[in-house]
Amino acid sequence: MTVTGIIAEYNPFHRGHAYHLSRARELTGADYLVVVMSGNYVQRGVPAMFDKYTRAEAALLGGADLVLELPLSAACGSAEYFADGAVDLLIQTGIVTDLCFGSECGDLEVLSEAASLLADEPEEYRSSLRRHLRKGVSFPLARAMALQEALPSASPDILSSPNNLLGIEYLKALKRRESGIRPHTIAREGNGYHDLTMEEGDYASAGAIRRELIHSKGTFTKAIQAQLPSPGIYRSYEGKAPLTEDAFSLLLLQRLRSIQGTSLDSFFDVPEELSNRIWNRLDEFTSFSDFAKLLKSRNLTRTAVNRALLHILLDIRRYRRADHLRVLGLRKEAKILLNLLSAHGRLPLLTGLSGSSLPEHAFYPDRLYESVRSLAHGIPYQNEHRRKMLIV
Repeated sequence: MTVTGIIAEYNPFHRGHAYHLSRARELTGADYLVVVMSGNYVQRGVPAMFDKYTRAEAALLGGADLVLELPLSAACGSAEYFADGAVDLLIQTGIVTDLCFGSECGDLEVLSEAASLLADEPEEYRSSLRRHLRKGVSFPLARAMALQEALPSASPDILSSPNNLLGIEYLKALKRRESGIRPHTIAREGNGYHDLTMEEGDYASAGAIRRELIHSKGTFTKAIQAQLPSPGIYRSYEGKAPLTEDAFSLLLLQRLRSIQGTSLDSFFDVPEELSNRIWNRLDEFTSFSDFAKLLKSRNLTRTAVNRALLHILLDIRRYRRADHLRVLGLRKEAKILLNLLSAHGRLPLLTGLSGSSLPEHAFYPDRLYESVRSLAHGIPYQNEHRRKMLIV
């Protein structure tokens, strides 16, 4: 039996994602598709615009058979942590045989060569990296330049394309664990990850859809609906102000004021340079997004700053791999997967939180997200403990 793993955010799930699931099933001959998906916070260091249950339902209706939740510190971590946490979760299922991811280049051989080099870091590469860093080049650029010198067959911009970068990190994670999971890649179709345009007939990026929703103040225009395989899923979001990091601005400011004067080095991935900048410029805080812009520098990207601020807000102290398999949703026809996960999974299987032994602090991030969403959208609060896995 072939069980293919997919790693995703689906914020929101769009036509390009549906295409990827269909091609993954075809390419790998999958009997089942298991998706590892971010929860209520995503890798850009912001809250998801759509809650995890809505996104899981869209994925199941769009071709996935089962959706597992990616642990929080991986979901809002850098590419390396995101990939490590997701690949580890796929391995812990004990049933996933293949991994299929999208990439800009679509060439598994080139990505695998780059992954092997970056995982092993031979002296030629490390020497080149040190030389570029001494010249004052930022780490991402120095790494790309060193990779190009050590691996001339790789495109000069291979590490600047986000899906290529994630693909390389997935391959590194598989290599480091000596996993038998077989990797596959599919060339990305339609607009690029950072392309914010929406042209009729194209696969728009999730970023473009989110941007259009913000511009329309939550109105799902015909252009937006055309990009969503199941637009009716989002009816509870229609006409509501899209949820962004700025809905958490006052909470972040309160959090920073409550710990002002203390060291921030105990929080996950908060470097000393950023800690100093936070305290030096806190009086200039006006919103989450504006503060992140204010704090970014040559060595600190906006996304890295977002992630650090989110880690502080949610009290994420260190990176943690999964200690359970949390099922968000399942297709009726794929119920056998629950039996297989129970029999072969290497971690406890959770289909709901009622009666779980998880520590109380583990629920804080979701409680905060739902509190903000319910107040911002004027809807009843959804208690995570009362939510059951979706079955469609």
